[in-house]
Amino acid sequence: MDNILGIGLCDPHVRIFNNRAYLYASHDYSDNSDNFVMKDWWIWSSDNLVDWVYENTIYPEETYISEASDGCWATDAIKRNDKYYWYFSDVQNDVKQIGVMVAQTPIGPWTDPLGHPLIKSCDFPEGYDPAIFQESDQTSYLVFGAFDYYIAKLSEDMISLDENPRRLEVIGPQGPYGESTDDKAFLHKKGNYYYLSWGAYYAMSEDIYGPYYYKGQLIDINRVELGFQEPTWPNGIMQGRHGSFFEWNNQDYFIYCDLSQGNGNRYFRDSWISYVNYRSDGTIDPIFINECAVGRYYPSKGAIKAWSYFSGSSADKRELDGDFSVEISKDESTLSYPNIISEQEYHSVSLIFASMVTIGATVLVSIRSRGKSYDVSLVVSDKHDESNGLVIPFEKKLCVEDIKFTFKGFEQGTYFSEFELM
Repeated sequence: MDNILGIGLCDPHVRIFNNRAYLYASHDYSDNSDNFVMKDWWIWSSDNLVDWVYENTIYPEETYISEASDGCWATDAIKRNDKYYWYFSDVQNDVKQIGVMVAQTPIGPWTDPLGHPLIKSCDFPEGYDPAIFQESDQTSYLVFGAFDYYIAKLSEDMISLDENPRRLEVIGPQGPYGESTDDKAFLHKKGNYYYLSWGAYYAMSEDIYGPYYYKGQLIDINRVELGFQEPTWPNGIMQGRHGSFFEWNNQDYFIYCDLSQGNGNRYFRDSWISYVNYRSDGTIDPIFINECAVGRYYPSKGAIKAWSYFSGSSADKRELDGDFSVEISKDESTLSYPNIISEQEYHSVSLIFASMVTIGATVLVSIRSRGKSYDVSLVVSDKHDESNGLVIPFEKKLCVEDIKFTFKGFEQGTYFSEFELM
């Protein structure tokens, strides 16, 4: 994320198209601003969530707005029927509306199919901050509003509503201003639950139309690295965390606004990203906010949590004794950890399990070191009986840049907790 710090990239929404992450964002104009001045929207992309590539700027002149504006607020995008639809906020004085654009690619060029707002201020005075939720069958919904949220199913053409917007009821809400929600809602689904979030707060429901029951906060100050605790917003570290949830390569993420890496001006925000873990009851474990972010690893900071993989197959994160481990499939599971940041050379890797390992099972370790690939393996034998740890030696000392584990023949109920390069 380092190459998109200090440029005012905010209100981030990430979508995965064609196995690449696309970041649709607002753009705070200046680090000297004393109000929200946002003159355009940005699109960036990445194949690893670490290094981001600038793709496009969308200007209000390209939309029905047809002139310059300082109110290019939050945005989102989705794919349906081989087309890409981009939804944007149009905020000008007391007018707050939502428009839509369409393109053949995730980055444009974009055209305005309506020539007027999809959601008009005269119908919804707080009709801004769009978020799109899409079911697995591509049925899509538009969520919008501030403090009072609304939802409407989109027609198959994605540029009209299939129903009148309904107000979403939130039971017992909390937010940065007390017993209420906030602006900038987002909706996602995990398992059987729908999650309605507003910054660092969220509620859950088993029905997309609610009611939604407030469940808690995404941030615990004890999980925020010291260098990320301040500067922050006037109402504290929970405020202003506009963002979105997404899933990629069997991993879950939350990307959100942050002030800590800049000069503290709330009108010139950055974005940061964290892994998301879901507890057994569906609630969300507080995220870790730290230098590592996601998709890169620092062996100097100690053992690397197994659940922090960048990509995984046939493996699931599970809550165990207040922490999380990765349950290994009885057939074959793979877990990848790229972008290991270290100049040190290592002679082995130690794997720690939260359960007994299976005699006869195999661990294959694939390593990239200085542009070359190396494979080492270990078959679990009697000497590992009643042990929850495996040490796998390398053939020689290696400067590990990427590491991948392939597990074969482990019994169901085997839980991988962490590993450490030695």
